[in-house]
Amino acid sequence: MTRRLLERLRHGERGFVLPLALGILVALTISVTTAIYYTTQNQRSAGYSKGKQVALTLAEGGMNNAMAVLNQPTNNALKQTTLPACTGAQSTWNRTDLDGGYTLWCGTLDLNNSWWSVTAIGYVRNTNNASVVKHTITSRVVVTPTVTQPLNNQAWNYMFATRTGNTCDETLNNNVSGGSRMYVNGNLCLSNNVTMSPSALIVKGNLDLSNNAAVGASTSMATRVETYVGGQCRYAGGAWANPCSGDQDARHLYSKMNPPSYVVGVSTSPPVFAAPAADFATWYSDAIPGPNQACTTASTSPNTPPVFDTLTAGSPPAFIRDNNNPVQDLTPNHDYTCRVGPASNPDGELSWNNTTKTLTVRGTIYIDGSATVEGSLDQYNGQAAIYLSGTLYISGKLCGGVSGGNCDFASWDPNTEMLTFVANGIGPNGSVPNGDSIFLANNSSFQGALYATGNLDYGNNSYSDGPMVGSQIILSNNVSTQSFGTVTTVPVGQPGNPEVFAQPNPPQRFSG
Repeated sequence: MTRRLLERLRHGERGFVLPLALGILVALTISVTTAIYYTTQNQRSAGYSKGKQVALTLAEGGMNNAMAVLNQPTNNALKQTTLPACTGAQSTWNRTDLDGGYTLWCGTLDLNNSWWSVTAIGYVRNTNNASVVKHTITSRVVVTPTVTQPLNNQAWNYMFATRTGNTCDETLNNNVSGGSRMYVNGNLCLSNNVTMSPSALIVKGNLDLSNNAAVGASTSMATRVETYVGGQCRYAGGAWANPCSGDQDARHLYSKMNPPSYVVGVSTSPPVFAAPAADFATWYSDAIPGPNQACTTASTSPNTPPVFDTLTAGSPPAFIRDNNNPVQDLTPNHDYTCRVGPASNPDGELSWNNTTKTLTVRGTIYIDGSATVEGSLDQYNGQAAIYLSGTLYISGKLCGGVSGGNCDFASWDPNTEMLTFVANGIGPNGSVPNGDSIFLANNSSFQGALYATGNLDYGNNSYSDGPMVGSQIILSNNVSTQSFGTVTTVPVGQPGNPEVFAQPNPPQRFSG
């Protein structure tokens, strides 16, 4: 009986082993499968994390590329075309291929606030499959407008006449009195009774003085004029001094030389300054406001501001001296406002208050046409260059500072308050005579800087206070040119200076 029981148990073990083995095998399979699954998932997760990190790095590279473009000195950071707009399709964005993938980047300019919203997306292929991992970052880039720059061309410390090749390239008419420093590229002729008392007179050609004309006075070294004459000099049709050197008191040329320890005499080595050149093409494109950038804040009818883009269909670009466009009145009998950017710190502004007779200016402005300024006593505030494809006519007084009923000739500081007009047209055009780009009517006054592609013409009994550049500077009878302080700072857009645009601040408000 015991033997039969043992046999039964032995046969029972055989039936138990197989299910046990199968159970163990299933358990091992599940364990291995689970291990493989989690290992694969971890690999995928690690690969994705690595891809995201690389994509972030690529996006940061795109952001750096966008900042590099905005920071280029030759780029205008307040012009939408500087970066492709993010509102466009991604195919229009800038793409940069980098190690591990590529980046797309763009920017949208908000001129009302003077900032960019910059977006950059980094793309990297997922190593575990055919999908693409991407990372998007955005930032805000505030742009600060540049309004002034250091003076680069010393011509802007003078009345600078560029014409050469004539017996009298520059003529000062009867009874003109001059306190402004003067530079003449060619020959200078002083008519009867002209008296010049600037701190410096530079004539690269000949100097011819008529009856009772004089440069400086012999009273003291302080009343003598630092004078340079590259050619000959004479007085009242007498004999020429060739060269014009040494003591020329007999020719009414009361001069001094060799600063700072001056001695009586005329220097025969005039300093050479390049005539400033105005870049009408660039500022036609980049002026704010101008033909390519309208006011972001503008008064409405009937107080509308001047029209900046007045080209008629089929006309050539404005910098070709188009006098045919309408004349814009900068000082009308109503207020107007034109501003680009925030009111507190605009990128550009041309606004007029008819009650206070004040013109507010800022930045570089381009009017595709001619302009007039007419008023008994107008004042401007700010620093700006106004480019004109046509001519400029001034009747009345336009001053940087006012004292009583006149310009404040004594205390005006051109380094803190300067309006420069740059005119490319050549008359005849309306009230502007033949050959002139800028004409001031009789009894007018202007305090600021003037640049004329053609002649710069002052009518009888007018006053000038500030630097000027023109082919000829025509000073009619009884014109007086005032002494002005040394110019060291000029508005952006001043001809002859490097073109400077608004530049961006470091990016802020990152997201992504």
